[in-house]
Amino acid sequence: MAKALPVDIYKNRGKDYSNHGISSEYDEILLLCDDGFIDVDLDNPPENLCKIVRRTLFGREADYIEPMVAPKGAGWMYGGTMCYSSDARFDSDHPLCLHDRQETWEQYDMMFN
Repeated sequence: MAKALPVDIYKNRGKDYSNHGISSEYDEILLLCDDGFIDVDLDNPPENLCKIVRRTLFGREADYIEPMVAPKGAGWMYGGTMCYSSDARFDSDHPLCLHDRQETWEQYDMMFN
């Protein structure tokens, strides 16, 4: 068992650009969090279970949130939604981008060819 924290999903004027991602079906995610208060079974995780990805790009922190499940296509990408919680256990002092958009390799390749 792991612990999670419910975190709100914010959309630009309620529109969804996630290509059927988590944000198209849910108003909140469950974010893995050692101090969380919701028990989650990692062997049978909920669809909206996510994690924070910590990266440094060009010398700056570029943290974002992505689903725990592996993407089926070209990988997780930003679909226009943000996540935030005023709960002190949320591990950021500002909203984080939710990378829940997926595209097939064919869709992805169309953008660059």
